[in-house]
Amino acid sequence: MLASPHTMATCKTEQMTTRTAQCACGRLRVTVRGEPLMVGVCHCDFCQKRSGSVFAASACFGDDQLVEIIGEAKIYNGLKIDGVGTAAGGGSVDYFFCPMCGSSVYHVADGLPGLFVDVGNFVDPDFPAPKSELYTNLRHHWLSSVPAATQFQTLPTTLE
Repeated sequence: MLASPHTMATCKTEQMTTRTAQCACGRLRVTVRGEPLMVGVCHCDFCQKRSGSVFAASACFGDDQLVEIIGEAKIYNGLKIDGVGTAAGGGSVDYFFCPMCGSSVYHVADGLPGLFVDVGNFVDPDFPAPKSELYTNLRHHWLSSVPAATQFQTLPTTLE
């Protein structure tokens, strides 16, 4: 039996928070421990297309924070498939998505430690707010900036 988003609530212990993100059908799940190292929003054209929304929100967790990944995933990497990289300086990024429902769940980037989980898959309104907004020059005019987030018109060399 697959877990519903309502049964995958954030589980808090005295020591550390454990969170589970899952795709729309619940077949692909990622469980992480602790608070994200970074939460950011990206407005680049690739993230808009990949997410099917006007931006993508991702949370970075260190390799040591990954508890488990359950379920089958398909991988898309434009640089490896057809030579087209992402906005991330043309770098190679593997995007993992559910082969059944198509939800993008997480990604890993060459040269960057950790795992980036798409924040919406946690279905947690109390999830930490983004601290950075990338490619704000491509943000839709009717969308406000994230309060207190550092704004970058392109890709910065370091993130908060």
